[in-house]
Amino acid sequence: MSSDSSGPDDSLPSSPEAIEAAIVARRAHLAGTLDELAERVKPANLANDAKDQAVTRARNAVSDENGDVLYERVAAIGAAAVALVVAIVLVKRRSSR
Repeated sequence: MSSDSSGPDDSLPSSPEAIEAAIVARRAHLAGTLDELAERVKPANLANDAKDQAVTRARNAVSDENGDVLYERVAAIGAAAVALVVAIVLVKRRSSR
């Protein structure tokens, strides 16, 4: 069991000074935990984490486990993108008539 956790095996300090020191140490630990949580949920950090995950997924989609590019996947994604652009252009042309 770690020294941070409280459980049936933990002994309580007996002197007021020891209790106060334990409270001060626990308060400092909790303050550090709150600071860490606040840093994790900052919008900029969340956005960077999401971007990093998207980049990793994109790289994994077009490369094998050795990092070599799978050209057939790149070509398929490119063809799908071109088809999407063509479809959007055709829909816009029809709606503008």
